[in-house]
Formats: sequence, C-alpha cells, structure tokens
Amino acid sequence: MKLALITEIPAPFRIPLWNALAQRVDLRVILLAERDPRRGYDVRREDWHFDAQVLPGYELLRRGRWLIVNRGVSHELGAADAVLVGGWNQPAFFQAARAGVPFALWVESTARDERRGRLEWLKRRLLASASGVVVPGSAARDYVLGLGTQPARIAVAPNAFDLAPFIHGVEQNRRSHAPTVLTVARLSREKDVATLLQAADGLDADVVVVGDGPEAGALRDIAPANVRFVGSVTHDDLPRWYANADVFALTSRSETWGMALSEAAAAGLPLVATQAVGGAWDLIEEGVNGYRVPVGDAAALRRALDRMLADGDWRDRAGRRSRELAEQATPERWAETVERLFSEILS
Repeated sequence: MKLALITEIPAPFRIPLWNALAQRVDLRVILLAERDPRRGYDVRREDWHFDAQVLPGYELLRRGRWLIVNRGVSHELGAADAVLVGGWNQPAFFQAARAGVPFALWVESTARDERRGRLEWLKRRLLASASGVVVPGSAARDYVLGLGTQPARIAVAPNAFDLAPFIHGVEQNRRSHAPTVLTVARLSREKDVATLLQAADGLDADVVVVGDGPEAGALRDIAPANVRFVGSVTHDDLPRWYANADVFALTSRSETWGMALSEAAAAGLPLVATQAVGGAWDLIEEGVNGYRVPVGDAAALRRALDRMLADGDWRDRAGRRSRELAEQATPERWAETVERLFSEILS
C-alpha cells in the first residue's frame, strides 16, 4: 500500500508514530512547512525513518493564526493509493481531499476546544467526503460523532511515544524531594498557567513550571513564592523533571490532546487536568488516578491538589494506574490501527 500523509510540520512527538507506520506501509510524509513559527520544536531528521517532502509555499502569521498556502499538493499525492489528511486548518488539507485519491481525515479537535466553533459546516462537509476518520481518543470521537460521522467510519488510534527509553530515564532520575506539583506547558494564553499559579498560592508544595512562551514575564510577575520557573528544557532532560514530581497538572483552556499529560502518565504520576484537555478523558479515571476540573476554576484545582498531596498511599496507587493507562498507547498500536483502516477503505 502506498500511503501519503499530509500534515503541517514534523512535530517531534509525531515522529515515532510515522516511523512505526513506515514499517507497515510504503509511507510518504508530505509537510506543509518544516517549522511552525509559534513553536520551538527541534527538527532532528536523523530520527526520521520514512520518506518526506516539504511542499513549497508561503506563510502568513497574524494574531496567532498561522496560514500556509502551498503549491503542488495534487501532484505530490498522485502516486498514492490513499491519503491521511492531517486536519482541516490549512488550505492544503482541502486540496488533498479533492485530489481524487481515497482519504481519511485525522482529527484531534474536541467539543471542549475553544476553536471548535469555527466553520462547523465546512468540517461537516469534509467529514462527509472522507472514507474514514482517525481520532486519538474518546473526546475527539464524540466530537466527530456530533458532526454527523458514522461510528463505523471512526478509528481510534491513541497518541503515543517511545515509552521504554522515557520510563527508563524517569526511573534513573528519581531522587528524594519536597512535595512537588509539575506542569510542562508553553507559556501562552491557551495553556492558562495563571490558574495554576492562583491555586498554588499557599499550597503546601513546590510548583515547578517547565516551558517558555509569550506570557512568561507576566506569569513570573504574579507567581507566589513557592513557584519555580525552569524555562525550556531539552527533550532528553524532560524525564528528570517528571521523576522529581509528585503530581502533574495541565490547566489548558484549549488542548486537543496534551502530550505532556501522556508523558506524566508514563512517568507514573497522579494527574489533574481541565475538562478542555482531550487526553484527560482517556488518561484520567476520576478519583482513581486523578481529577478533571473546570477550565479556569482555581478553587476546584486547589481542592484537587490538596486531596492528591495529602495522601501518599493514594498517590502511589494513582501513579501505577496512570502508567498502566499510558502503556496501552504505543506507536505500533497507532500504526496498526491506521493500516487496518486504510486496508478496509481500499478493499
């Protein structure tokens, strides 16, 4: 099977998925750009084990909205048996859907995402023309069901990453430490770290913030004394921060999945996240390994953190369950699900 995958950029957390898929099909990844100007991702081509092409085009960035206009989309898809279209937020994705090749749509949006209300009619039309839909979990599945997609056309392929080296890095870095709440997030409005800082005031624990972004200065100005800002860290250094935390918090206003939540689960941490975080509906079992709280509700977040920090035995049980849930998602499982969907489409 010759499969093309068209997507925006080579985000590092996607590479293991595509490597696994390339072991199953003749895969060509078509990128709209090599980098997103709003993100600081490293591009490490030595990690790529698939054929890739960056399309020519030009970019426009205005008020945080990034638009790319590409050339040659139909030409690049001409030799493919089928196409996995990586979203609906760029013109090239609609061009790919009209290229005359069977396609499935890869959707991570959820009904709780702040951006969900944009052009719903157009999303419905694109979904209706797709032969299948790939989603990472239950929140995205519920969303596309609500847009009229038939359940039989939906394949749930969980977001995943290479667990073994990450978990090994976490275990190698564990040290005794004061009670610590960790967040790993870009310091921008949609991540809403400000709500975590409100909840942290007077909390009987340290709060460590890993990440950087346009709101870094403003957040430092309002942070209570028990908050420590680390800034950006390398991917290889991330396990050390997860290893020396007791609870992980992700307070996003808008988050289609939240790979940091997946990492925290793999690290064996209890989890608290807002209801807007897509991954929270698959990685958090309420009261068992964590809690989901309303967006922007610092009081509810504080109550959850107090409960989690007060009971060490519960945290141990919760952390074990978090890891069990994380281990159900692997790049191989993602690739197997995608291959099976396209085999059904082409048959």
